[in-house]
Amino acid sequence: MSSVLRSSDLGSGEGGSRSEAIAALAHPARAAQAKWAKTPVPQRLKVFRRFRQRLAERSQELVAAVGAARPGRRASETLAAEILPLAAACRFLEQEAESLLAPRFEGSSGPSFWLGRVELEVRREPRGLVLLLAPANYPLFLPAVQALQALAAGNAVFWKPGAGGERVAQLAVEMLAEAGLDPHLAVALPEDLESARAALALPPDFTVVTGSLATGRAVLDQLAQVAQNDRGHPSPVILELSGDDPAIVLPSADLDRAARAIVFGRTINAGETCIAPRRILVARALALDLKRRLSALGLPLADDQIVAFDSEQEALALAAATPYALGASIFGRDDEALALADRLRAGVVVINDVVAPTADPRLPFGGRGASGFGSTRGREGLLEMTVPKAIANRRGVWLPHLRAPTSGDSALLAALLALLHGPWRGRPKACLSMIRAMKHRRRE
Repeated sequence: MSSVLRSSDLGSGEGGSRSEAIAALAHPARAAQAKWAKTPVPQRLKVFRRFRQRLAERSQELVAAVGAARPGRRASETLAAEILPLAAACRFLEQEAESLLAPRFEGSSGPSFWLGRVELEVRREPRGLVLLLAPANYPLFLPAVQALQALAAGNAVFWKPGAGGERVAQLAVEMLAEAGLDPHLAVALPEDLESARAALALPPDFTVVTGSLATGRAVLDQLAQVAQNDRGHPSPVILELSGDDPAIVLPSADLDRAARAIVFGRTINAGETCIAPRRILVARALALDLKRRLSALGLPLADDQIVAFDSEQEALALAAATPYALGASIFGRDDEALALADRLRAGVVVINDVVAPTADPRLPFGGRGASGFGSTRGREGLLEMTVPKAIANRRGVWLPHLRAPTSGDSALLAALLALLHGPWRGRPKACLSMIRAMKHRRRE
């Protein structure tokens, strides 16, 4: 049986009953998470394989649930934009999570030999209870990938869906339970705003927000207030927020390809995609032709919706004329587009296409500036669901820092610094200074 808290279960009651109901779910979730964190990663990933199979078997139920949340969405679009990419992300974790989450060992022969023999181990530990505040525009793919990454890393998940997405979240956690996951590890919450506030008040150990800039600010404000309470603590967060993405069409661009891609990016999901090409920047010689092609493809634009530029520097300035920095697209010859991408301020840059390549499960996704911070998806997104723990094991008996300080310590350390890191021409002198300092120390 899956863990689901439905809006209908709570009736019309206000914050008190909702807060109590969500708080009551947190204790078993944390208990289950403590056990899950000790489960070897290969054992966790068996659940993922079975879940991926459920995606295929129950895809039509998911299509129907997403269709109810996104009226007018074609079934083929949901399959292509949400279910297939989710299955690919699941397979990616099955293949990569074990090696990414494995401890990293460093031998005792490190770069700081003057410290003596220190063996290092860096572990990736789960954060604990992860709250997902999901968007309405992609009710399955975006939060489900985040949930899978959190679970793969050993966390428990509270999934608060966006408007209309409650049934989608319920189906997903139901399928995870069918795949063998402890139901307390993945909990679907009601979609209303009060449920988000109640979950943030717990507080969670980590929060992932996908939404508007206003939503991101509100979440940060509430988490800051919770941290000031006696029972609260600072809670880290990923903010994946709004975009105002440019599509830059260089003189070397294939105009037909650029036009078709821009139309796709502007119309997929009824235009509600955070990295849709909202601003079209085009080399002046191509501007009129591009506008005609877009109009012929059913995307007539006003004069101020296409901005012409005369140089790459001007294109960069136009692209940067917004506080948002989520994504960007560039159309043109590969070498020119790659060189321009290097100078763009954006979380992800797509060359000679829009939107679709970001569904690649290897790709980390996140913004800068007003578009937020942190990464979801890809290897980086998985590691975001963990915290590193470093273990330094002191080997041997040479512990010079435990000796009583002497008047010669400063000279000895200065000589050591010059010998190890100074220019070559000064190292013979540093070596002599170190020998003198060591003799002085022995006399003391």
